[in-house]
Amino acid sequence: MPRTAVIAGIGHTSFGRLEGRTARELEVEAIRLAVSDAGFAPADIDGLITDPGPSQPVMSGIEPHYLDLGRQLGLDPDFAGTEMLGGASSVSSVQRAAMAIGAGLCSVCLCVYGDTALSAAGSFSYGRGAEAAFGFFGAAGLHALAAQRHMARFGTRPEDLAQVAIAARAHAARTPHAQLKRPLDLDGYLASRMVAEPLRRADCCLISDGAAAVVVCAAERLPDLAARAVKILSMGQAHSLSTIASPEHFDELPAARCGPAALARAGIGAGDVDVALLYDCFTIVVLMQLEAYGFCKLGEAAGFVAGGRIAPGGALALNPTGGLMAEGYGGGMLHVIEAVRQLRGTAGDRQVEGAELALISGHGLGMNTHATLVLGR
Repeated sequence: MPRTAVIAGIGHTSFGRLEGRTARELEVEAIRLAVSDAGFAPADIDGLITDPGPSQPVMSGIEPHYLDLGRQLGLDPDFAGTEMLGGASSVSSVQRAAMAIGAGLCSVCLCVYGDTALSAAGSFSYGRGAEAAFGFFGAAGLHALAAQRHMARFGTRPEDLAQVAIAARAHAARTPHAQLKRPLDLDGYLASRMVAEPLRRADCCLISDGAAAVVVCAAERLPDLAARAVKILSMGQAHSLSTIASPEHFDELPAARCGPAALARAGIGAGDVDVALLYDCFTIVVLMQLEAYGFCKLGEAAGFVAGGRIAPGGALALNPTGGLMAEGYGGGMLHVIEAVRQLRGTAGDRQVEGAELALISGHGLGMNTHATLVLGR
């Protein structure tokens, strides 16, 4: 029978502009914190999966990122790899670790995101291959098309997108390590400069230097399971790879396929989720995921988030740290870490009382990739 995989340790650096520090230094710091939090020694690690972020090369010549980092850590793991799913990579790396542990390929696996995207100019100024001929540079243009499509189909307004950005800032105010704590109101949102119509600067996530890591291990490796471990209850992936060639690409996220399936595998529905950590690279992605995961019906996300429903004290605990919009850009790994803190009951002023079930999503490469985790206490 497959072994049960749990998340046993978490750790992250500060996030922001960290000039003078390399991505490798940041990754090593986050890893040391996560391994220590799990109660393991470096010699216990037999798995390594990395997410190098947008500014680090996945390959330097023929040397992959995991090999370079693993060598610096002094590791010779039984299982290793680097995820390449964009913003879905961190969640996917935890999934890969859980599958490897379940298959007996390793028993204690490090999953780490690290980058210096803010210090490295042009990290997100990439062309979309042949699609660059149509003006697709970076993620903002693609998501702006999704926002325009949502507005055309359902009457979504800028004021509805604003609810996501305003809530993120309010959550970040309760997060000591958050990068952007300055309050935001509707007037401030509307005054934010336009990036790619209809997305304003306030609709876009932060760019950050920093690193975050988690330790996934076989449950039997932790004698004191209740104190540190969070169970991986289910997971899912779905991808939409055709982009502009598909007339339906901007109508729906791949989350609509893997999200409900992952919830069903855990034996729950969206209404059972105590805390949702939804990948929030842009405000429109949050609205579309609320619909895709079944928190509301298609086209009803604007009404769902109205009136502070996803702000502190609202009906749905959504990204209690402020997420990518205000906590910091951690590739999605900070979402995993906050889910663990919430389920451990160690989230401080952000703590969701009685949290037992957490949903985490990763969304990447424009709108091509999606990954889902359901964690339980």
